[in-house]
Amino acid sequence: MKRLPTIGLVIGLLPAALGCTGDAGNVSGSGGQQAGSGGSGSGSGGAGTGSGGSGTGSGGDSGASGSGGSQVITVACQSAALGSPVLRLLTRGELQNSLSDAFPEVKGQWNASLPSNNVTDLGFDNDQSATVGAQLAGSILDTAKNVATAVTGNALANLLPCASSAGDRKCAETFLAKYGQRLFRRPLTTAEHDKYLTFFDASKTKSDFKTALKWMTVALIQSPATLYRSEIGADKGDGTRALSAYEMASELSYMYTGTAPTDALLTSAGSGDLGDTTALAKTLIKTDAGKQMLQRFFELYLDYANVTSMAKGNIQNFGQVSGDMVQETHAFIDDVLFQKSGGMKELLTANTTNPSKALAAYYATGNAYSGGFPMPSNDYASVTRPANLGIGILAQGAFLATHASSTTSSPTKRGLFPYRKLFCQPKISPPPNVPALDTTAPVTNVNTTRDRYELQHQLVMGATGSCASCHKRFDPMGFGFEHFDEGGRYRAKEGNFDINSAASAAAPDGSTMSFTDQESLMNALAGQPVVHECAAAYLATYAFGTTEACLGSSQVADLRAGKIGLVEAFAKLASEPHFTKRASQ
Repeated sequence: MKRLPTIGLVIGLLPAALGCTGDAGNVSGSGGQQAGSGGSGSGSGGAGTGSGGSGTGSGGDSGASGSGGSQVITVACQSAALGSPVLRLLTRGELQNSLSDAFPEVKGQWNASLPSNNVTDLGFDNDQSATVGAQLAGSILDTAKNVATAVTGNALANLLPCASSAGDRKCAETFLAKYGQRLFRRPLTTAEHDKYLTFFDASKTKSDFKTALKWMTVALIQSPATLYRSEIGADKGDGTRALSAYEMASELSYMYTGTAPTDALLTSAGSGDLGDTTALAKTLIKTDAGKQMLQRFFELYLDYANVTSMAKGNIQNFGQVSGDMVQETHAFIDDVLFQKSGGMKELLTANTTNPSKALAAYYATGNAYSGGFPMPSNDYASVTRPANLGIGILAQGAFLATHASSTTSSPTKRGLFPYRKLFCQPKISPPPNVPALDTTAPVTNVNTTRDRYELQHQLVMGATGSCASCHKRFDPMGFGFEHFDEGGRYRAKEGNFDINSAASAAAPDGSTMSFTDQESLMNALAGQPVVHECAAAYLATYAFGTTEACLGSSQVADLRAGKIGLVEAFAKLASEPHFTKRASQ
């Protein structure tokens, strides 16, 4: 078992059940280096200043390091499995949310400079193998000092009334009991309680009450018990480890709201029985924070949110509507999944969309197209798409524009999405000497984007070339999108040339899907059982932060059969064996 270098003070932070005697260790056995964090000073400043050192700590690379293993999604599951016990590092967003919720009295009065999380090959930024590197350690220290300064500033009298009168050890103990539990997401152990108060006492002898309280707060925030979610459990002697009620309360809250448990949920955990975790999950999903967690999944799964940072040189007003594209997809997901309880079939084949008025007008400006586009009654209200102008979420500008080049469409980028994210096929890395595809040089008999891709990827004459060995797996599905330009607009022609969007593609089960356009491609995909299995596996990977196989497979049959929608499937992850147990190691 690895040990984490000291974070701040040397304090025994996690229960002895972990098999650790000091700071928390990484017991998951997953990738990543040792975690380290900058050690804060002890608050022993002269002349009552209480200024602490800013030690750099050790271990880890910049930011949060760790790989997540092979990054292969498994869909062939006979039964639900148990994953490994793990200490799971909070993401940047989770830590910021947790600190805001722990100290609501100073919300908005401090700044965080935490680096972005690493994104895995699967597109997620919450991999459970992440650890603390040097850059993140320094940022955590800076953030902790910013929060502690705000806490012990003008808000202290409201936050800790006894500070205005007593300002003594008992007052500090009151602070520690309340805010320590919020940060650790469980009551402090006796040893932790005593060590933090001893630290407070030592600091106070060299400074004053507020300064000593500030540095105790810094130490609490830097603690592994704050920075890591414990999903270790207690060994049951039968090959499994049962998570505690406090561990499950944290799992529920972070999975379904992206922040720490509320005081009420921690109180329930203190009783030893949280009750029906699936019912709790359904309640949390209905909140704004809960809806945002599923919206965040689709932002990462579809990789569409960065459309607002893209430029499309041939489309003058693209930048004016790219933000509306993101909101269109958000509104569509809310309508199809939250309001109508839809699943993958509805997500892929719904004949509605939710544009703003400006975006609807934009959609009607594709090359050689004059059929118009329905205008919503209000921005992002649902409208019925015109016939033959695409269906589902993959006909929306956010997806189409992000899966395209700056000046042309991209059958490869658009075809890779169903190949990897709907068929759960492994990532294929091109050879290092492959040149960039030239989309501008004139080539005899090459008139359309499809012509160029078929020629350069050797998809003609039997598709037997070295490039074709890979591209024949996904480019044909990309051809189904060719009636949509690089900005997501329907086009009747490409320049002056007719567009051929008909193709055939092999499905993972060996069958052949034949389609003539995006609509028939979506219907073919929705009919593939693997699409529903793959989406469920990606959802479980996002929720549990790991690609360990079959952790969320119990709901696949009902999702595939249309008996439950994606929102319910997400909630029912709280009923999976992995939610309450881990495999012993």
